[in-house]
Amino acid sequence: MSYSVDRLSILKILLHSAKYPSASINGLLLGEVLASGVSNSSGEAHANASDGEPALHIIDAIPLFHSFLTLAPSLETALCQVDAFCKSDGKLQVVGYYHANERLNELDLKPAARKIADRIQQRVPQAITLLVDNGKLPGLAEHKAADLLQLWVKDGRGWVRLPSSKLKADSGGLADLYMQMLLQGKHSQINDFDDHLNDLAKDWTNKDIL
Repeated sequence: MSYSVDRLSILKILLHSAKYPSASINGLLLGEVLASGVSNSSGEAHANASDGEPALHIIDAIPLFHSFLTLAPSLETALCQVDAFCKSDGKLQVVGYYHANERLNELDLKPAARKIADRIQQRVPQAITLLVDNGKLPGLAEHKAADLLQLWVKDGRGWVRLPSSKLKADSGGLADLYMQMLLQGKHSQINDFDDHLNDLAKDWTNKDIL
C-alpha cells in the first residue's frame, strides 16, 4: 500500500503541536482508502499509487486532545462526532491517528498512544499512525521540512515504523506557509476537542483556520 498526506493535514498537525508545545497532543487523520486502479474523490487517478497497489490518502486532520489523552468517555464522544462529520461529508473516513510526545527526544509510540492507535486500527484495519518528530520542528525556519512525520503501521509484530520514503507528503512551500501562520497567531486559534468540550462554540473541525 502507498501512503500520502495533503499539506492541509500537515499544517493542522503542526499548528496543534505549536499551540501546546509542552504537552502531548493527538488527533485523527481523515481521508480515503483506495483499491488499486480506483480514482480518488476528485475523479482523478491517485498520483501516489503505483499500478496494482492500493493507496491510503490523508486529506484532513482533526485535533483531539492536549490533556488526558486516554480518557475513554472523551475519546468515544469525539469518535462519534467525527464519524457523523465524515458521513455528512460523504467522502472522508477516519484512516489513522497522529501523536506528538511531550519531550523532544521521545521518538517512540508510548503505551498510551499505542492504545488509541489500536482503537482506530480496530475500526479501520488499514489505519496508520503519524508521529511528530518534535526535534525537527525548529528546522522549519530554515526550510528543512523533511521527515517531520514518522509513518507507523501495524503488522504481526505490532506497531512498527516504516522508512520516511514510504510517506509521500505534499510539503511544497510548507515551511514558508507554516512560519507565516505562526506570525499571524494561527496556532493560537486552532481548536482541538479539549477546547470544544470547554467551550462548545469552538469549532473542532477548524474549517476556517486556513
